[in-house]
Order: sequence, then C-alpha cells, then structure tokens
Amino acid sequence: MNEHFTGCGKARLEACPNRFYLACAILALSIAFLMGAALAGTTAFRKEWQYASDARV
Repeated sequence: MNEHFTGCGKARLEACPNRFYLACAILALSIAFLMGAALAGTTAFRKEWQYASDARV
C-alpha cells in the first residue's frame, strides 16, 4: 500500500516539471509573438509616418 503512494507521488513529481516547462514554453512563444507583432506594427507605423512626411514636403 505504501508503495502505491510513493509511486503516485513520484509520478506527480515527474509530471510537475513537464507542465512547468510547457507553461514556460507557451509563455515564451506568446512573448515572442507579441514582440513580433509590436515590431511589425511599429515598422508599418514608421512607413506611414515617412509617407506623411514626404507628402508634407
């Protein structure tokens, strides 16, 4: 009976880091996606600003 509990605890301990790494990977991908989107947005905004400046001159 004791073996069952230690086995269960062992499985739980092994499953925990996997979820932690999965959460970290998802978080990192989300941050990378947001940074990419922000970079694309600022680039597009700069181009629009450049066109506006050229039109003004």
